[in-house]
Amino acid sequence: MEKVDVAIPYSMLRVSLHPLTLAFTGSHQSLEPLFKKAYFSNSIDHVRRCKLYAILFFSVFGVLDAYVFPEQKLQLWFIRYVLVCPVFLVGLIFSYTDAYRRLWQPLNAFYIMVTGFAYVAMVVITPAPEAYYYGVGIIFCVFFGYTFIHARFITASIAGLLVIAGYQGAMMWLMEATGVIQLLFGAHFMGINLLGMLICYSIETHHRKSFFLNYLLEKEKEKTDTINRNLEKRVEERTTALQRINRDLNKEVLERKQAEGRVRASHEQLASILDSIDADIHVSDMETHTILLANHHMKQTYGDEVVGKICHEVIQGLDRPCHPCKNHLMLDENGRPGESYSWEEKNPINGRWYIIYSRAIVWEDGRIVQLTVATDITAMKEMEARLQRAQKMEAIGTLAGGVAHDLNNILSGLVGYPELLLMDIPAGSETRLIVETIKNSGEKAAAIVQDMLTLARRGVAATDVIGLNRVVQEYLDSPELTKLKSIHPQVTIHSDLAPAVFNIVGSPVHLGKTIMNLVTNAAEAMPDGGEITVSTQNCYVDRPIHGFETVLEGEYVLLRVADTGIGISARDMERIFEPFYTKKKMGRSGTGLGMAVVWGTVKDHSGFIDARSIEGQGTVFDLYFPITRQIEKMAAEELPIDRYRGAGESVLVVDDIKEQRDLAEFMLKRLDYQVDTVASGAEAVQFIRRTPVDILVLDMIMEPEMDGLDTYRQILAISPGQKAIIASGFSESERVREAQRLGAGPYIKKPYRMEQIGMALKEQLASSPPDETPESSGNN
Repeated sequence: MEKVDVAIPYSMLRVSLHPLTLAFTGSHQSLEPLFKKAYFSNSIDHVRRCKLYAILFFSVFGVLDAYVFPEQKLQLWFIRYVLVCPVFLVGLIFSYTDAYRRLWQPLNAFYIMVTGFAYVAMVVITPAPEAYYYGVGIIFCVFFGYTFIHARFITASIAGLLVIAGYQGAMMWLMEATGVIQLLFGAHFMGINLLGMLICYSIETHHRKSFFLNYLLEKEKEKTDTINRNLEKRVEERTTALQRINRDLNKEVLERKQAEGRVRASHEQLASILDSIDADIHVSDMETHTILLANHHMKQTYGDEVVGKICHEVIQGLDRPCHPCKNHLMLDENGRPGESYSWEEKNPINGRWYIIYSRAIVWEDGRIVQLTVATDITAMKEMEARLQRAQKMEAIGTLAGGVAHDLNNILSGLVGYPELLLMDIPAGSETRLIVETIKNSGEKAAAIVQDMLTLARRGVAATDVIGLNRVVQEYLDSPELTKLKSIHPQVTIHSDLAPAVFNIVGSPVHLGKTIMNLVTNAAEAMPDGGEITVSTQNCYVDRPIHGFETVLEGEYVLLRVADTGIGISARDMERIFEPFYTKKKMGRSGTGLGMAVVWGTVKDHSGFIDARSIEGQGTVFDLYFPITRQIEKMAAEELPIDRYRGAGESVLVVDDIKEQRDLAEFMLKRLDYQVDTVASGAEAVQFIRRTPVDILVLDMIMEPEMDGLDTYRQILAISPGQKAIIASGFSESERVREAQRLGAGPYIKKPYRMEQIGMALKEQLASSPPDETPESSGNN
């Protein structure tokens, strides 16, 4: 590894210093107090040692005084030991006080002058020419002050100049020499002093630049520490494995003091973070569109060699830039990086949806590049589509259910009255044919209403144990399929029914209609002929199947209807189960409810649907129904009217629809019951107060005050044990079940036939009265 030279020449430092005092000026003026504080802290221990050295050396040279100048030794010792050494000793003690911090530079000048003038005094006291050698002490004193005691240039210079001036004055007074000799002597001493000043100037400049450099390095260190703390915070949010890598990187960052090491560690850390993100991240040149950087996820998606290639070729599969290119949206009016920009798009290469965040940044070489982060949101899009589909079907289903409720009340007359009329019309009569046609039309309309109720998730009331093979076979043998074959003679229908499929719980009528709708749609999807295969089999799903919808783990009977028709486009597949959505020509066939009924029926049977199609090859619908291990019951035969005829019992019909009251009254009178009718729950309560009856026919949904449950509760308070049966256009609800817990009998759904209401009344009249009172029931 090459050695990196991190030394910075002082000549490259741009620092503002006063040329005379060397104080920080200009933009760096704020550094002066910090420098003084740091200079004092770094110098105090050295200055104290200098005082000890000064005392030591100044004292030792007193021996020479006694040897060279024995006559003047007492005067010399007085200067050394009484004046100079105590000054240094007091200064040493004073250096341990707080006041010394403010005065230490003036005191440094004072020490120089005390020592210098002490030598001047010695020169004056001692006889010439030996006295001139004390001038060496002057030189020693001045250089000691300039170089050793950390005196500032300005203070040391003032003190040095004063000492040299004093010495020159003494020499001019004492020295018996020509003016030229004195000039040479003084010039040399002044030159020595100027040399000391230059040295002191250089030393202080060095100290100040060193301080400035340390200050800059400390600032950079603070920035680096801030960056490291931010990086560490981001690292902590990553996975355990990435945390281990980041800790190693952080350790490396902390261990490296050189700038190159910190940058390298930061780059490695950034690369690791980018590679850990589950999104396609890349940087591309905004002019050439060349990919400059790509993270690991991006390379997994588009190949390891994406760096250096053109972005629109790799990502979009285009031979020219995307139209319109969004680069200009990320630049401000000056062509500099501006706001970020985000959008959603479907990738034409892999067909997946991405949310893309992009912004312009300045690259390491100064050019403006585009940073793009593309997050795969395909799963979220699919979930949104399923949620929207479910919400749409629920909303339309709710609307259809409300309409179906009103239509059921209207259709009761079209189904019930023809049945009553047929009882009095002889066979072969032309009138009988007309009435039968009305009855059949009403039943067909009722079947459509049942489709709407199924769509509203209110139509599947039956919970019979049924064999799906039998339901399929009944349809395959039905007149409806025969008619379908006659319309589409070029279509061949096959069945592949597993011999031992489990039973399921549900409604054979709705399941048969589901099979009919699927087969009918398949036949209409093959205008040029083809094959339809209806198959069943037992199926265990050991892990969820993520198809058209998610099929949960469990045991199912699988019903599959597959065709070799024209197929369904992906766009139409998303809407195929929506109510009233159809691709058929208006008036040709269908109401747009067929596939919606399939969806509603499967959901009412707690099942799942998986649909897949390839245009031009065909479509497959897989319906998953939860199994039951119960045994299927045999269907009951139609009963003769005498089995459900009454014996003159009194019946009160409670219904807010006049047509429903009239129809029920007409039917029940034909069955030999004594019938009264009321139009509301309040009227029913008042009627029971006046006239007891054997049984009630109670509509569950009435407006605007009391519904069937509230009415029955109040009647039970008047007539405990009152028998009743429930009628409604909707499927059995929780309020119906609550009424039955209070004592009400069977529930019949409108439009009902005479046999239904007759058998329900016979069953309830034959049962024993309920034991519970309304109060006790309410407390349970």
